[in-house]
Amino acid sequence: MNPTQKEKTFDESTLADRWLEIVLLHKNKLVALVSIILIVVGGGLFWMQKVKTDEKAASLELMKVAPYVASASSASPAENDAVLGNLQTIIKRWGHTPSGNQARLYLATLYCNSGKTGEALALYEAFKSGNKDLQASAIGGSAACRVQQKKYAEAAAGYEKASQTAENEALKAMYLNNAAESYRLDGQPAEAVKRFEQVVKSWPESSSAAVAQRTLWRLEGQGVPVPQL
Repeated sequence: MNPTQKEKTFDESTLADRWLEIVLLHKNKLVALVSIILIVVGGGLFWMQKVKTDEKAASLELMKVAPYVASASSASPAENDAVLGNLQTIIKRWGHTPSGNQARLYLATLYCNSGKTGEALALYEAFKSGNKDLQASAIGGSAACRVQQKKYAEAAAGYEKASQTAENEALKAMYLNNAAESYRLDGQPAEAVKRFEQVVKSWPESSSAAVAQRTLWRLEGQGVPVPQL
């Protein structure tokens, strides 16, 4: 063995001894660190499985309620109370799941439609979704509550935000139309005209454009300046 090989063998042996010394010196800390990592990883896997299981349960319960939510306007008071109770239960048990979050949107809409704007606004504002159209629905719902409260300027701002948030073009047009109508109710016809014009220009083939155009003609008949499109 030449000197270089001896030196290399010595260095490797010394390095291995040094690492062993470090491990023995800090073994308690290393054991604790490994334990923490295992707990975090295990906890994460457990939570993922729990969310998956909870989402399945919440989804099944929401499917049972959804038809009643859609027909709430024609349901009896007893049926409506039952639906409200079921949605509240879904939120309480599985509010951390996508379906539990969807239940917030349903419940907020029912509250808004029944004039319980305070309860509705709290739920709409708590609703968060990566789906931009669903998020826009919550923002638009809040604006609808503001209309009921006769806070038309706030409603107009909310509907504009909903239009900007939505990805679906039909929804964008609808919310902007609602914003324009809110400005009209707030006594700001010039601002209303701007939004109605934008709807007609941006979505000319939509049903919202037809509504906007008719409103523009009506405003023009009332003496509001309306540029010719």
